Amino acid sequence: MISYRELREISLDFRRVSSNLLNATYENADVCLERFKNYIDNTPFIKNKIGAATFGVDFDFTQCFVSELGGWHGIRIPTDEASHVKAMYDYLDHIVNGDRNVLSIARDYSRKTKFNEIIEGFMGDSFKPLIDFINDSISKEMILLEEERKISAAPVTQHIGAVYGTVNQQGTGIITSYNTTNASTMELLELINKIIPSLDHIQDVTKDLIDDVRDDLDSVTEQISSPMPKKNRLQKAMTGIKQFVSSCGMKLAVNWATGKVSEMDWAELIEKIEQVISGLG
Repeated sequence: MISYRELREISLDFRRVSSNLLNATYENADVCLERFKNYIDNTPFIKNKIGAATFGVDFDFTQCFVSELGGWHGIRIPTDEASHVKAMYDYLDHIVNGDRNVLSIARDYSRKTKFNEIIEGFMGDSFKPLIDFINDSISKEMILLEEERKISAAPVTQHIGAVYGTVNQQGTGIITSYNTTNASTMELLELINKIIPSLDHIQDVTKDLIDDVRDDLDSVTEQISSPMPKKNRLQKAMTGIKQFVSSCGMKLAVNWATGKVSEMDWAELIEKIEQVISGLG
């Protein structure tokens, strides 16, 4: 059985590999795509999740990535998510093992003239949903492991001053009153997974500020995925995120690939972190 630490390492590594893919240029697109596929194929957890989701699915990727009249190509996303996941992975395999480079393929899907814009649009439109599927699979597994840890911790009734209640006593002796539900934790993780890749697309913001808020978001992810989240670390991370939002303002509204990150997403992020903190008592 995979451990929480292993999942955390996979999450961080996959985030880096997928971010490189979505930010690829015409000069490194082929390498980024091959590294992305190699990471999937060489990481059993991810490869097994894709295999389980697409088991028994009979769907030809050319029904999703289609050749249109006049030589142009288009993407017709199937209603069934499993078929879409299979189509994206099979198309990924087709490109990596084919004879054409990524730019020549991407140009079939775009009427833009700038190579880097063509690559960015193609990578996002073609493989961002696969990235989302993998990130969601990792997040769900981390939450399930968190729940198993909570169940294994025996409930202990304690009398602390004039306060009575049932708490979870962990092996370290630390008592936690973390009451965040699976649903709210998942929503927060999904929001973070949406926002982090957009950081590389925010214009006119220094690299230091981007790196600082990325660290704060990673810290939130680590804490809410832990069976014993530390309130002070969440508060510190939230302070940094609030400062970033305050200083960047409208620059945070990013039109990015197939999705969009808005100021409302950041506001919702802060609200959900505050809810987690208040739940810690």
